[in-house]
Amino acid sequence: MNELRYVGNENQLLSARRITFRDDVSDGVRAIELRNSQGLYATCLEDECLDLFDLSFKGTNLSFQTKNGLVANKFFNAAPGEFGFNWRAGMLYTCGLGNCGGGCEDGGVYHPTHGRIGMKPARNVNVIRDESGVTITGTMRDSALAAHQLDLERSIFFPAKGKEITIRDTVVNREAIEAEYMLLYHVNLGYPLLSPGSRIVIGKGEHTNKQGGPMPADWNLCREPQDIKDEELFSHTNTADSEGFAYAALINDKLGLGCYVKYSLETLPILIHWKNLCSHDYAMGLEPSNTNIMGRARERENGTLPKLPGYGKAQFQVSIGVLEGKEEIAAFEKMVQAL
Repeated sequence: MNELRYVGNENQLLSARRITFRDDVSDGVRAIELRNSQGLYATCLEDECLDLFDLSFKGTNLSFQTKNGLVANKFFNAAPGEFGFNWRAGMLYTCGLGNCGGGCEDGGVYHPTHGRIGMKPARNVNVIRDESGVTITGTMRDSALAAHQLDLERSIFFPAKGKEITIRDTVVNREAIEAEYMLLYHVNLGYPLLSPGSRIVIGKGEHTNKQGGPMPADWNLCREPQDIKDEELFSHTNTADSEGFAYAALINDKLGLGCYVKYSLETLPILIHWKNLCSHDYAMGLEPSNTNIMGRARERENGTLPKLPGYGKAQFQVSIGVLEGKEEIAAFEKMVQAL
């Protein structure tokens, strides 16, 4: 069946609209609004690393957004202690390239919490729609005078049919000398997908409490929000399928809905797991990373700070997808458990 025979405008089936936000601190943010006939909806931020802010499925919200809301990059402040005042979260916030983790001083230079790349605007943005879906491409630059020059070349595919968005990134060193870099995909899941009884599904591997001590018995479960509750932070290794991809998901059995992260394990060997059950900050982060997010200085001391040779490049792939219904959820769990 050719669905185009049934519509006047192809936007009824698949739309990609360039918009500009006009509300308070989001004023002026350029974005691309994406929607398909399966019920998948997303906003991709041209002015902020081509990150995904909104993500919903058939009207159900999947992402966590902070009380700050969408903050324009003109309000970004890299000074110590300022991160929490302007961080937006959203479904995907890209962290790096100079730092992932808490702010730190390294070699006399201050690197803010989670770096600067997530608030960098994209240049040379292209939006191409065909029968398979929408492809968005653009490049963000992280650079400094008499220092590094790193590009993040990003391609996002939003399907015409289906429930999985794929991000393919290449980090390129534009200098002749070796460059250090860090990269974290801060995927943030929120209410109502995240609700009491929601649970994490992840492959085999080591599970570590990054705040010290043993893993809590309920590390993979979600409880009621508490007005006073410290955030928790874990890290996981994982197992890959035959194509080199690892998986983790948040499942809500009551809703019959799940959201998963699929990522290239070779270049993103660590999954950071952020659990925050505090009222109004109620969030679950599943965050593929190329470091332990100890901060640039400690990663160097630990011998785990990645490097790119002069004019070298590294490639990464992350997909964010939706599981709908008991059968899809069961099939996903069976697949992950078999890895």
